[in-house]
Amino acid sequence: MWVMRAAYVLALSVVIAGLVHIGSLLGVPRVATAGPYERLAGLGAEGRFAALPDEDASADMLPFRDPAFVTAACRYDLSGGPVVMRAELPTTYGALAIHTRFGQPFYLLTDKAAREGAVEVKIFSSEQEAAAEAEAAAPDAAPQLRIVSPTREGFALVRLFVNGESARQSMRDVAGKARCGPAPKISS
Repeated sequence: MWVMRAAYVLALSVVIAGLVHIGSLLGVPRVATAGPYERLAGLGAEGRFAALPDEDASADMLPFRDPAFVTAACRYDLSGGPVVMRAELPTTYGALAIHTRFGQPFYLLTDKAAREGAVEVKIFSSEQEAAAEAEAAAPDAAPQLRIVSPTREGFALVRLFVNGESARQSMRDVAGKARCGPAPKISS
């Protein structure tokens, strides 16, 4: 009888420990004081793309970066209105990844989606989506990729593949040309 009771207590303890472990892993990004959005603030990437350093202590600003890529980041805040991002993506491989404030990616465009070598997106908050629908209904409006962000603040990363060390600086120059800023206001 005591063996069954001990096995029951042990099984219950393992289940509770597993649930606590999973809960803590899922909760860490929400309670971390220095998430990716905060770490990118030191880069001066508010409303513009800035290339992340390849070397020195700040090279680990975003963990798990692939050294075969040049990365540029831009933080955005939708409280002032929609944000437009435009990036040239070379055919060797390039991507524009859009992330929530907590670092979860929610949209990705690669060089395969580029028109004339570039991608352009307009990011909205869920409240701004209705206004975007009315704007898109205008007969003279150009078609544009529109994305609704799950969080009001977030960041975007431009990642460009470096096909050899001699191409690194040219890819940094291409990444530096990426734009990120408030969407132009439509006059009525």
